[in-house]
Parts: sequence; structure tokens; C-alpha cells
Amino acid sequence: MGFLSAIEVDNELHIQEISVSQQFQGLGAGRKLLLTALEHARKRELHGLTLTTFRDLPWNELFYRRFGFETLGPDEIGLRLTTVLNNEVNHGLPGERRCAMRLKLR
Repeated sequence: MGFLSAIEVDNELHIQEISVSQQFQGLGAGRKLLLTALEHARKRELHGLTLTTFRDLPWNELFYRRFGFETLGPDEIGLRLTTVLNNEVNHGLPGERRCAMRLKLR
């Protein structure tokens, strides 16, 4: 059906990937996965969640904004997320279409 991969870094939960099988997309599976990650971060008393995603796909940046994630500007990203974005570009993703996002819990 789908999965979410995340790691704890710098007192935040960094979502590395959320993936939902095409036959289950649009049925709330991604939402449930994200809410589970959010609940986990709250229980661990983390300061927030971070991720990188595509800006221009409706099931990416706009999807996360509905949960309260904010798209970070260049002065807000920090070294860790800059490194993640640079690694994505080095692996062939188009940097101009990518963004970093954060949901603050504290």
C-alpha cells in the first residue's frame, strides 16, 4: 500500500520519503502515514518535522502545506537541509523544482 521513511536528526523528524502505490493514491493513505509520523514526533517531544519535495506537483508541496508545513527560504534552510537538497541534485533531481519544508512543533 505505501510506506514512510524518516530519521531523527537535530531534534527533528526528517521525512526521507513517503510513497503510496498508485492504486491507493487519493484514498488517504499518504495522509495517514504523515499523521502517524507527526504523532511519533510529538510523542518524542521533537521540535518539528522536515522534508524536501517537489514544488510543482499537487501531491507534494501543496499536500504538506495543508498539514502546516512551511516552505523554507534560502536563509531558513540551514546546512543540513541544504546538504540534502544538494545530494538530491547530485543524484539527478532538478534542483530548481525542489524545496525544503518544516513543520514546527515547538
